[in-house]
Amino acid sequence: CEFKTLFVKQWFRTGSSRGMGAETAKGFAKQGASLCITGLPAHHEELSEVAKACKENGSPQVLADLTIQEDMDSLMNKTMETFGQLDVLVNNAGIITFAGIDQYTSEDFDKVFSINVKAPIYLTKIAKPHLIKTKGKGNIINMCSAAHDLYSNPQALIYSMSKASVVNFTKNTAAALAKDGIRCNGICPGVIRTQIFDESIEETGREQLFKAEESELANRLATKSEVAHLITFLASDKAAMITGELFKIDGGKSLCR
Repeated sequence: CEFKTLFVKQWFRTGSSRGMGAETAKGFAKQGASLCITGLPAHHEELSEVAKACKENGSPQVLADLTIQEDMDSLMNKTMETFGQLDVLVNNAGIITFAGIDQYTSEDFDKVFSINVKAPIYLTKIAKPHLIKTKGKGNIINMCSAAHDLYSNPQALIYSMSKASVVNFTKNTAAALAKDGIRCNGICPGVIRTQIFDESIEETGREQLFKAEESELANRLATKSEVAHLITFLASDKAAMITGELFKIDGGKSLCR
């Protein structure tokens, strides 16, 4: 399946420049996709490295802050100017704040919901007219999280709430856009070892978390590449009859909750 992709993502520690975002961009490139990738100006060097890895398919880079509507408009405009069409939108933007009910601030809430919820909603809105033109091949993939309903973690209160919102958004979008031939699915990873965790949690706590979240199926965590493979599959014609679904990728860890 050949498709052109707007791969949106970035803020704080995750995006096309890093982690699952970078791995997914490379995965799409290996499948022959043409990509438009984005990241914060602060991550331009890392984003450039990802673009080099995808260069054979053409990967324009757009430095953008997804809290700013004009930046998201520029991202869409650049995609259409470069490729003339859009087949797949991957909403991978994400930020995590570790704070409980007594610690979180209004600023924490606004930042997390702006990136995790507001950005994918707006990007889906402006992508819709272009996705309709693909005549049944257009689809959207949202990065959700197993945290939306599987984990009772008081220290990730705002993050878990935001991901529950993305789950609801995914279901509603799938129902609303089915008549337009647009699919929408969600990926719900468990804990994945990425820079967002390495930089957000102290070393001792980090190793304890990773050990606790290892799947008994393989005595390890799922990997970034495994998440990327699932995303590229859902974006392909092989998944043409799949929409409105949430896919956990945690090696069955959630079965033990």
